[in-house]
Amino acid sequence: MSQCCEENLECPCPPVGLIDVVGKKWAVCVVTLLGKYGTVRFGPIQRCLSGVSPATLTSTLRSLERTRIIRRVPVEGTRGPVRAYTLTDSGRTLYQSVLPLARWLQPG
Repeated sequence: MSQCCEENLECPCPPVGLIDVVGKKWAVCVVTLLGKYGTVRFGPIQRCLSGVSPATLTSTLRSLERTRIIRRVPVEGTRGPVRAYTLTDSGRTLYQSVLPLARWLQPG
C-alpha cells in the first residue's frame, strides 16, 4: 500500500494501473467470458458481448494483452494466422477474484 495523504495513512485503493485495466467497460466482461469458456476467437467474443464495436473490442483485447491478463494463441486446425484469446495465469487469478462480484450482481 502507498501513502495517500500527509497523515501517513496507507491508501486502501489498488494501484491505479489495475483500475486502468479492469475499469474499462468491456475488460471484466472479456475476462469473465474467457474464464467461463476458455479459448475463444474474436468473432464469438464480439457476438457474446452484444453492443461492443469491433474497434472497442480490439482496444480492450490489446490492453488486456499488454497487461498480460490474456494472450493470443493460434487456433489449431485452421489455415492462416487465425488467433483466439485465452487467460494467462494472472487472468485466471483475476477471473477467480471477479467471480463472487459477478454472482452477487446476478438477479435472483
